Amino acid sequence: MPEPTGTRRAQQRFHCTGGVEMRRSEGAPPIFGNLSDLSLTGCYVETVSTLPVGSEILFMLRVRDNVVRGRAQVKTSHHAVGLGLVFNQLGREDQAKLEYILSLLSGSLDLNTDDPRKLAPEDPLPSFRPPSIQPTSRGGSAKMSSQMSTQVTRTIEELNQLEQGLVIDKVDPRIIAQFHDAVEHLRQTAWSVVQWVELNTSGGDPFEVLPQLEAERLHMLRKLSHNVTADLDSGSVTRFTEGISNIYEEVQALYRGLRKIVIDGVEDK
Repeated sequence: MPEPTGTRRAQQRFHCTGGVEMRRSEGAPPIFGNLSDLSLTGCYVETVSTLPVGSEILFMLRVRDNVVRGRAQVKTSHHAVGLGLVFNQLGREDQAKLEYILSLLSGSLDLNTDDPRKLAPEDPLPSFRPPSIQPTSRGGSAKMSSQMSTQVTRTIEELNQLEQGLVIDKVDPRIIAQFHDAVEHLRQTAWSVVQWVELNTSGGDPFEVLPQLEAERLHMLRKLSHNVTADLDSGSVTRFTEGISNIYEEVQALYRGLRKIVIDGVEDK
């Protein structure tokens, strides 16, 4: 949704779904994320693999059938959640694509701004191309990697549209929340899989992705723990709920493992 009336049109942000690839430099391993909102001056990317504030990156946005490439700076960084990017440079063609995408989102073809972004020379990133479209003989098929990335993006967009439909149909908010969490977990895991294939294909170290999966599991565990605690407080989960005994045993084992790291480890020091 656009921002409330009164904000500068050039700064209006619109909810937008799509895939994002980010790199610290040309040829560096990619970081994948999911586009959350978009404006003429920046965007927010949901990703487990966050970067420090101030980092300069190369980015590539995939929205529907449009691809926008350029340079950006990390303005905000929320650990294991996402990044807020400010666009620093866009080529003229990419600027035009961005304005076209926003015109579709806003329903208006008039998105001119009195404070245009700094334009880079034509084709500012000549060698910035995803590894998935470069020929390679290592680690699998580049074509398969590109197709997988496109398919993941399309599937996530369809699931996001389905979630919006649930809201419109006034489905119980608890069901929508459960669906949203499941899609979030799927999105993060799917992008980790794509990143693993990309690195394996381009000759990088695919095992760099594993910490992302571990961080995602902890993120989901925190959410699930919060929800189950709320169910216990409301009385919807009782001693007669199916599987409650197994959960108790698993939680006890988890507690012992965490205690060794968080508490006993500190005391040993």
